[in-house]
Amino acid sequence: MGWMNQYLKDLKLYARDYLLENTGLKVLALLITGVLWLSVASRPVSEVSLNGVPIVFHLPPEAPNLIVSKYPSPFARVDLEGSRDVVDSLRAGQLTVIADMAGVEPGIRVVELEVDPKLLPANVKVKGIEPRRITVTVERVVEKEVPITPRFEGDPPQGFQVVDWQIVPQTVKVAGAESVMREITQVSTETVRISGNTDPFSAQVAIDIGYPGVNISGNGGGKVMLIVNIGEVRKERVIDKVPITLVGAPLRARALPAMVSVTVYGPRSKVDAIDVGDLSATIDYESGSRVFTPKITLRPGLADAVVVRSIEPQKVRVR
Repeated sequence: MGWMNQYLKDLKLYARDYLLENTGLKVLALLITGVLWLSVASRPVSEVSLNGVPIVFHLPPEAPNLIVSKYPSPFARVDLEGSRDVVDSLRAGQLTVIADMAGVEPGIRVVELEVDPKLLPANVKVKGIEPRRITVTVERVVEKEVPITPRFEGDPPQGFQVVDWQIVPQTVKVAGAESVMREITQVSTETVRISGNTDPFSAQVAIDIGYPGVNISGNGGGKVMLIVNIGEVRKERVIDKVPITLVGAPLRARALPAMVSVTVYGPRSKVDAIDVGDLSATIDYESGSRVFTPKITLRPGLADAVVVRSIEPQKVRVR
């Protein structure tokens, strides 16, 4: 047992030397630790309310065909508690309120709200959320193919007009909440200014759906090609007393009536210049037939610009 007594004696001496060695430095370290602890413990605690914290709806990946279509507000108020310097520096945009939509089905649902813990600073507590829960409408997402129409601004100069236009492709597939998709019958392009234009032109233009929450699906970048034909103002005119010529008919055959009225349409300057001699009305006679439809032909130089809209009468007897 002598060795044990000696061991205890040495241990007491070591402990005494450890406590007494560098006593000043150890006391200083203890004081510094105490001051730091007191500074943290005495730091003032503050409460703050952040308005306008965005609400994010977390729909599960297994429900890609569902969407939250209606909700009372996209923002919530969050009450926080923590050290004054931390909570006073927080802004609404730094936090997010989560609405967990796991397991929901289409219909009207009540969901709980909670602050995203990943965005909350350490030692800051959530004292409350207003509202704590919200009522939302969950709907199925449906797709629909609709035509695209151009949106023009302004007018061409006097004497010119938009003759026609073409959009390529003519339709686009859009997707959104089922209730909203029932209202959509067409979509438009962004505004295209035509003031001052006298010549045809084409441009890549963006599609404007006009409904929040509805997206374009399957279109490259949401743009289409718009082709606009601007030209001289068009006019319609009736040319009377155009004589009918019989081709292949017997010598004594006659058309009743012998003349027709032809309605033409085209650029005003060309239409105004047309006279009876610029038109021909012919009937290719066939034996055994008595009623024919005259064929109207425009002289070269007019056929590419002017079109025949109607003929009166449409049917002519030959006897």
